[in-house]
Amino acid sequence: MMQQTFIKQSEPLVSMAGRSSKITIYPSYFLQGMPGTAEDLFLRRGVADKLLAIASQLPEGRRLVLIDGWRSLETQRFIYTQTVAQFRKAGHSEEKIKKEIPGFVAYPSTDPAKPAPHQTGAAIDLTLADEDGWLEMGTDFDDFTEVAYLDYYEGKTELSPKERQARDNRRRLKQMMEDAGFTHNPSEWWHYSYGDRSWSQEHHETQRYGGIVPEL
Repeated sequence: MMQQTFIKQSEPLVSMAGRSSKITIYPSYFLQGMPGTAEDLFLRRGVADKLLAIASQLPEGRRLVLIDGWRSLETQRFIYTQTVAQFRKAGHSEEKIKKEIPGFVAYPSTDPAKPAPHQTGAAIDLTLADEDGWLEMGTDFDDFTEVAYLDYYEGKTELSPKERQARDNRRRLKQMMEDAGFTHNPSEWWHYSYGDRSWSQEHHETQRYGGIVPEL
């Protein structure tokens, strides 16, 4: 496992490995071989504590699956470039890409005061699982269609059993995360954050976490 140390910036980044029997790490980007990734998953200490508290309240057999937390600038650049390429391959115009891509992946900023959410260690991509595997959420992680919008199934009638299951599981995840003070990304059912810019704008509070980088 890759070992990394981090600069203290109001709060350190901490490893989520082995923290709870009700938390599993699935480092998707590391498993895909993306640059700048690690097998472990790191979050700001305050964010990590909130997730541990959420996990402790899950019923027997349920667990959180953490997919991505703190993200290096190298990884952010790779994902951003890859996503733009996917949008172009799908035939989207440059104007549409510029308008819609911020809802799915943030620009890899080098300004610590205006970082991409995952560069702060305050954003988390996650889902729920039980003894049979990941719960039905309607789409895979990193799906860039409107079906991935958190509230996609809300207000719709004549849902199939699978769609109702996805809607209910999204509701469960949203409820527990927002009860703990997190804010959600409306374009991605899996993305929540606490203390970054989007959180501060939603809650009208001062941003708690800026960008953070490993020590050289």
